[in-house]
Amino acid sequence: MNKIFKFITILFVVCCCAAPASAKLNMFPKARYIPELNFYDDNGKAYKLKDFKSELLMVVLWSRTCGPCIKDMAHLDKFAQKVKDKGIRVILISPESEWKSVEERHIFMDRLLASHLESYVDKKANFMKGMGIFITPTVILVNKKTQEAGQITGSAKWDDPDMVQYMLKLKAKILKELDKGESAN
Repeated sequence: MNKIFKFITILFVVCCCAAPASAKLNMFPKARYIPELNFYDDNGKAYKLKDFKSELLMVVLWSRTCGPCIKDMAHLDKFAQKVKDKGIRVILISPESEWKSVEERHIFMDRLLASHLESYVDKKANFMKGMGIFITPTVILVNKKTQEAGQITGSAKWDDPDMVQYMLKLKAKILKELDKGESAN
C-alpha cells in the first residue's frame, strides 16, 4: 500500500510539473462557427456564447483537478478586473460533475482568490465535447460575432502587465480581422 501511495504521489508531482510552463496561442486564419452549446449558471439557467456581448470573450475551460488551472485562477481574476472596461470579458466553465453544490464551487473559487470571475458549469461535459476540447486549461477566444477566433492552451500569468497589453493588442487584431472580413462581403 505504501509503494502505491508513493507511486501515485510521484505521478501527481510529475504530471503537475510537466504541465505547460506557458500558454500556447492558436489563432485561426479565419474565425469559425461555434455550435450553440449550453452551459449553466448557479440557478440552472442555460446560456449560449451568443448571450454574452463583448468585443472579445475569453471562455476559460478549466477543472478543479487541473494544477495549471488552479494556479491561473487568481491571475485570471486580476486580469478580468483590469480588462473588463476595455472590451474583454472573461467567463469560466467547469464540469458540473466536479461540484457537490453551487456553494462548494463558490467556496473553492474564494479560496483561489477568484471570486470576481463569472463561473458556469458544463453538464455532462457537453460544451467541452461539442467544442472538441479535451484538455484544460483552454481559453476559447470569441469575437463579437460569436465566432471562434482562436484558442489558448496551457497556463499563463494573466495579470502580468505584458500579458494584459498583449491580450489588448490581440483583441484589436481580432476586431480588425472581423472588420476586414465584413468589408469584403
